[in-house]
Amino acid sequence: MSSSNTGSLSTFSLTTREQSRYSISRAILAAAHEKDGGLYANTNCFELEVSKEIEQTLPASCKRHGGVFVPFGTSKRAGLDTKTSTKGAELVFTEPGAFIEFLYNKMVCRALGAEVLDGLQGNVGFPKQTGKSTGSWVAENPGVDVTDSNLTLAQIVISPKTYTSTTSFSRQLLAQSASPAKIDAVVTRDLATDSALALDKAALVGDGTGNSPTGIMNIVGVQQFTLAGDSGNGGTPTYADVVAMEQKIEDVNADTLQNFGWTTTAPIKTKLKQTPRVAGSISLPAWQGNELDAYPALVSNQLPKNLTKGTGTNLTPMIFGAWDSIALGLWGSGFELVVDPYRLKKQNMIETTSFLFCDVAVRQPVAFVCAKYCATT
Repeated sequence: MSSSNTGSLSTFSLTTREQSRYSISRAILAAAHEKDGGLYANTNCFELEVSKEIEQTLPASCKRHGGVFVPFGTSKRAGLDTKTSTKGAELVFTEPGAFIEFLYNKMVCRALGAEVLDGLQGNVGFPKQTGKSTGSWVAENPGVDVTDSNLTLAQIVISPKTYTSTTSFSRQLLAQSASPAKIDAVVTRDLATDSALALDKAALVGDGTGNSPTGIMNIVGVQQFTLAGDSGNGGTPTYADVVAMEQKIEDVNADTLQNFGWTTTAPIKTKLKQTPRVAGSISLPAWQGNELDAYPALVSNQLPKNLTKGTGTNLTPMIFGAWDSIALGLWGSGFELVVDPYRLKKQNMIETTSFLFCDVAVRQPVAFVCAKYCATT
């Protein structure tokens, strides 16, 4: 195990050998036994040692809940056991086959280039220049002072916000599977995907209420775009709209940034695959492959499909921007699992509640253009 603390970052990591040794199933069982004052209470447990190390990477502002801490990268709601069909019986393998995963939404922000900052300590500020010095042409001896000017600065601050979800597992599933590694893979993938999807969605559509982050569609400064065909009820996007949205980035000098790309929903992708760049020539559609006008383009159900405007319904957004100006912040080096062996004890289940400390920073809001009300007809 290794850890470091530099400035506002405090990180912890496992070696390759330790990663192969670590078991989230054993961590859950150990935490449950500790609450019972049982097997693991007075003996060494690798997973509990890891938990103690991770806890030290969390700042004081992150409230502890008395749980076990799980490293990022090893970590929803399932109610899994070994008896019930669809709830874990399928994981007690005789001859294991490939596990068929749940069809989660696609995560957009990281795939398009958002930056992940982990191991954060305390509130984190991003200094930002908001204005520049100005000058003027003057005569050799103007007779009056040149007007003073100064660049102006501001700061974007992110602070730890808590995302939580609850699931449950049977003791038998965690302890008696023929393939513990398979169980660990399924449990950790599910926990990690749930939290990652929540953070990704917050970066896109978070409204900043209820201690949630504020995302692209709601943060002040993102450029709003009205489609040419929108007369008050939403409109169908055209290639001309696509180009005009891209121009808005250049108008504010944000084209000097990187990782430009598009995201929208499947119905809009379908429409743009049938939208020609040149009128009457569908051989050159606006959307080709995974690109829209030669920029990377992804679709996801993370974005809404039920927006309304005037009499328009089932409208959906299109977003274009520089995704490297998004920062996804994670505090500490892992998330916390509170293990409760009591609430579902009559069912021989162990309930777990996860807590992730995270936030989103849209460092350059003007680097994004959002057309909120897109229709397919």
